[in-house]
Amino acid sequence: MKRAFTLIEFIVVIVIILILAAILFPVFMRPDEGGGRRRSICQSNLKQIGLGFAQYGQDYNEKFPRAQVNASTGWADVLQPYIKSRQIFQCPTAPNASPSLTDYFYNRRASDVVVDKFESSSQTILTGDGNDNAPMWASLSQLPPSWIKIESSPARRHLDGANYGFADGHVKYLTPSKVKSTFSQKDFLPTFAIR
Repeated sequence: MKRAFTLIEFIVVIVIILILAAILFPVFMRPDEGGGRRRSICQSNLKQIGLGFAQYGQDYNEKFPRAQVNASTGWADVLQPYIKSRQIFQCPTAPNASPSLTDYFYNRRASDVVVDKFESSSQTILTGDGNDNAPMWASLSQLPPSWIKIESSPARRHLDGANYGFADGHVKYLTPSKVKSTFSQKDFLPTFAIR
């Protein structure tokens, strides 16, 4: 004997489908600005830049490069022989990519510092999403306060957050509230501080 759906069973199935649609609909409706594939390409770029820093350090007595070497040369230019691609310095989410400029910043506090000075390299930010089309010596010693507040800032480039490369080579996505300019033993958040 065949058994058909009762009205109650049919209504339950419809309600479950509606609940799932309500949960998933906002996820699929997000704009792709910095989401998904673009964010992963940006993370890959920062990973390659981190490897460039490591190779540079091997050749220069375990020191990180200066942020700005001279009036026209910066840290990104110095890493070029190790990375061998100008496109690596372009975030796919940033508009108007120019091969002679960068979309990433370098932690100015790490400039010309020996690797041994980093007591907690896994918490020390080395590079990250910066201003679009900045000079190859673009550097910061902390996130600018305006970046923390403004929705369209580099610190919020990828769905209200940004990618950061750390001194130990790993890359992580963080919201601006998780990035500190000083080190606190209490919260131990990612920081620009060299300790």
